[in-house]
Amino acid sequence: MKGLGPVSSLLESQLRASVRRHGVVVWLDLDDQYSAFADRLQQLHREATLPYPVYGYRGSFLELLLALESETGAVDPMPLVIHVPGFSPETVHRTPLFELYKAGTQFQRAIETLVNQAATGKLPRETVAAFLAQGEITLDGADAWLSARLDAETHALAASLRSVSLNGLFDDLLGAGTLAAQVAEPGHHTALMTQLRAMLGMPVDWEERFLSQSSGKADEVAFVAAGWALCVEYVQDLKRPLVDGRLASALRLPAALATACTALCQHLRSSYPSFYISVADDTSGWLLDEAERAQPEDLGATETFRFEEEILLAGALDRLGSGHWQSVLDWAERRADGQRFWLRQDAARTSAWRLLQAVAQLGVAIETAGDRLGATDLPEAVQRYVEAGASADQAHRHLEQQRLALLYPQVQAFDRIRAQVDRVTGFWRTWADAWARDFSQLCRTEGFLPEPGIRQRTLFAEVVEPLLDGAGATALFLVDALRYEMAEELFGLLANTAGSQVRLAARLAELPTVTAVGMNVLAPVAGAHAGASSGPAAQQGRLRPAIADGRITGFSTGEFTVTDPETRRRAMQSRVGGTTLPSLTLNEVLQRDAASLRQAVSRARLVVVSSLEIDEAGEKGVGPAFFDPAIQRLRAAWRLLREAGVRRFVITADHGFLLVDPTRAAALAHGRKVDPKRRHLLSEQAADHAGEVRVPLSELGYEGTDLHLMMPETTAVFDTGKRGRGFVHGGNSLQERVIPVLTLVHRHPAGGDATAYRLSARRLDGVAGMHCIAAEVSPAGQGALDFGGRAEVELALRVPGVETAGSEAVGAETVRVDLCQVRGAAKLIGASLSVEVGRPFELFFRLSGAGETRVLVELFHPAAEVNLAPCLVDGRFAVTATRTEQPPITAMGTQERSGTAVSAASLASAGSKAWLERLADASIRQVFAHLDTHGLITETEVIGMLGGARAARRFAREVEQYALHAPFAVRIDVVGGVKRYVKEGGWHDDTDQG
Repeated sequence: MKGLGPVSSLLESQLRASVRRHGVVVWLDLDDQYSAFADRLQQLHREATLPYPVYGYRGSFLELLLALESETGAVDPMPLVIHVPGFSPETVHRTPLFELYKAGTQFQRAIETLVNQAATGKLPRETVAAFLAQGEITLDGADAWLSARLDAETHALAASLRSVSLNGLFDDLLGAGTLAAQVAEPGHHTALMTQLRAMLGMPVDWEERFLSQSSGKADEVAFVAAGWALCVEYVQDLKRPLVDGRLASALRLPAALATACTALCQHLRSSYPSFYISVADDTSGWLLDEAERAQPEDLGATETFRFEEEILLAGALDRLGSGHWQSVLDWAERRADGQRFWLRQDAARTSAWRLLQAVAQLGVAIETAGDRLGATDLPEAVQRYVEAGASADQAHRHLEQQRLALLYPQVQAFDRIRAQVDRVTGFWRTWADAWARDFSQLCRTEGFLPEPGIRQRTLFAEVVEPLLDGAGATALFLVDALRYEMAEELFGLLANTAGSQVRLAARLAELPTVTAVGMNVLAPVAGAHAGASSGPAAQQGRLRPAIADGRITGFSTGEFTVTDPETRRRAMQSRVGGTTLPSLTLNEVLQRDAASLRQAVSRARLVVVSSLEIDEAGEKGVGPAFFDPAIQRLRAAWRLLREAGVRRFVITADHGFLLVDPTRAAALAHGRKVDPKRRHLLSEQAADHAGEVRVPLSELGYEGTDLHLMMPETTAVFDTGKRGRGFVHGGNSLQERVIPVLTLVHRHPAGGDATAYRLSARRLDGVAGMHCIAAEVSPAGQGALDFGGRAEVELALRVPGVETAGSEAVGAETVRVDLCQVRGAAKLIGASLSVEVGRPFELFFRLSGAGETRVLVELFHPAAEVNLAPCLVDGRFAVTATRTEQPPITAMGTQERSGTAVSAASLASAGSKAWLERLADASIRQVFAHLDTHGLITETEVIGMLGGARAARRFAREVEQYALHAPFAVRIDVVGGVKRYVKEGGWHDDTDQG
């Protein structure tokens, strides 16, 4: 306040803030240091300079209470200050002011505290300490001293420095600003260091201790001060006593100075990362004792130094080894997004944390689920799985997906992380075996066929048919191998749809859990066959299976046998009626627009959508890479059909599956290796075998057969003499038998988002074996974000293929896209990412396939919710060859543009050279066409095609940039003194369909 000294002004501002927050303030002044100042404040209020009244006890409580009567007698007392000298909180309760004291708030300030606060950031700490050491300090004396000290700084630079913020000062020093240019002048270095000591609480000898020899240049001054700030941040965040005594003063720093140091560190990390790295690495070398003694539990929320991040990662691995899943999960969840400073410098380390997060999530899920199933009947077993078991299986699936995408040798601590991944998947196998054994025993005692309400065979009658009474069509999705936990993820994406009723229930799949059983029994075949009794058997929904070559191929309805999509459609239409019942594959839905789909379903009561993609991908060993995209595709198909006018949906599966490692457990022998399937066999013999469960088909409600179904009682697979697969089904485990029934009823048609968006992307240099692109989604129209536009949009990445390619045109080779991590304004969610509109982000990914090649990639919006065109990234990306077999492409499982795995051959139909058109110069196109056809081209030939040696030299300098557009790399070598360009990888006859 004008007219008050610097210490008095601070005291008044604190009183004002307390009055503003609390109203009545009782100012206790035990040593009577502030009576004169309080009287002055009274005068300022009378002069209308101070906005709140101040009253003082001056020997008579009666006089004070009478003066206060007008202020405190109202219903809402006026804000005011009551100065009470000579009293403390322990003695004020014996005074008539005690009621006001309880109703208001207490205010106390020691003069030493005020001086420290007033001088903080203006004078070095040792100067303030020397003044306070004199003793007998008064408020007037403190005002006079601080004013004199500030006035004594007559140096021109000192006066300028007091008007600059700490961040602004560093911006000047690091940006070669006006102040930086003056540092070398006589006296300026001293003035600058004095100001930095005041702003940061830096000891007077810090520069000499930290930097033994200093030239006094601006960047060295910044280096010294930043080193102190980093030490303060580290010390303030530390949870154990200091090892290095040189930092003791940093621990005793006033809160305001500690906050200033922390804020400076944050500023340097965000604005000057290279400078920060240099300071941090140099300072950590100065703190060797601290680094050697640091333990993960000692460290706080901020990793100031690189060694802290390294210690945390090593500590997390140690804790995983001892089963401390939750503590590792807590650490990993704060780091897996890669946004922390040291992780932004090392993408491979972020991959390590994401793997540890997945490992810990599985460990926590297994602990939560418990060692035993603990159910007394089949409905309770299903409920236990839904509530706990499915989460463990979901975590296991996610870990396998992360293993595939992230566990590469470039990852820090690769061997240790791989060992922990293997270890926890072994725990999962033990857990899954125990639950499977318990469930098998429960089925032995309670029966394998559950009560009608959770049977798969009654689903059509009990769930689908009641939905057909409404106007318009109902869509029934039959998704091969959509496991319950995967449907939980889909449910999470759809549950908050406005104006909709979304429910997820569970049923038990029929046995054996194979497609021929589960898919065909989803048609209305229960009790529909000829000769079915009209008594209890019919009410129980008995089935007549069609059996050929020792396997069930379908079910008889009496009129015909349901064995494939067409007969399923006929069985459904015979029950539903009507003139049409469209049956579409998931791909056919995704390839059409809403108008085309509206016409297809306009006269139908029921439309069936079938998908075999999950099962096909799993059978070929690439299931984990395709599971998340499969969920994306189901949601996109739901969205398109809803826009076409469908308001009721049922999404279900024929069976689930197990993800097992066949190399880690011996296969279960049963007779000849050609007899069993991987998880079941049908036998005429009613024989029980060790490690197996057996049930007569008649006990499953199957008529007309005396066969017995035999299955492993755990998650083991039968020895079939063939190379094992990690994806199996056909058995009795809960993972295979519990199927989802997801129903959606929409009260209103789908509402579209009319806002148009645009997507831009560009290639960046790869990191740690990962490709990288930078991208941004922005509104296409001005002001879209201010008028109903979305804050976030979902994106995914794919290799663009040939939309019209049939199964006969597509080879077995595919390219798999694995999203590894993101940086910036995006979050990675499975195989997609949620992107903030209007803010840039970076995406790291890997490409793998059966052979080395180079492909284009395209960012696209998979949910079909907004108007956003795909964006093809300029240049091609290398595909890493793997030995993994790829899924076959069938009429029901073709992986076209909407997928993330696409045939390499579909990018290379014979004779087409569309990629050459991306090379703007006709002469350059001629060179690359020659390379593609013949595999190499000499420098002499290049000179001839480009028209001269100068153009050829320019081509040599820029050949890598040109090659980004080609489906192959180009190597330059010299043979026999002849320079030549050689084609590497790719196809002989390649085409670009991007």
